[in-house]
Amino acid sequence: SDASGSAWLRSSLVSMDEPAQIPNDENGDVLRRMLGNGDDLSKPRMIDFCYVFPERRQVLAFAELVNGRELEVCISYNEERHMWDAIVKRYMVPTHQGITAFELTLASQAESVGGEADGWGCFVQKDKKR
Repeated sequence: SDASGSAWLRSSLVSMDEPAQIPNDENGDVLRRMLGNGDDLSKPRMIDFCYVFPERRQVLAFAELVNGRELEVCISYNEERHMWDAIVKRYMVPTHQGITAFELTLASQAESVGGEADGWGCFVQKDKKR
């Protein structure tokens, strides 16, 4: 997250804009907010999918379940929350369908070993024409 918080968007943000092509749900809210900030949603970028676990063995079991050579899994202990964090990084175009499907797959894997989803985020890719 940067100091201003404007380049890093989390799925807890709410948007003012409502383009008709984006579903009206939490992921849709984030994508509309990104569009409103001048993000070019046609550009692929690294997207971080975040999950939390009470115990180290759970986060390690999750990392074993996540497969795919195109994925990177980062594990760390969050001192503030006294929880283990897993961030699954995937390079992709931020489409509602793609993000939602991948997020649901990972959430199911996380829940199967005692974890839970903690949102997703990415850095803004500005449209050069604006």
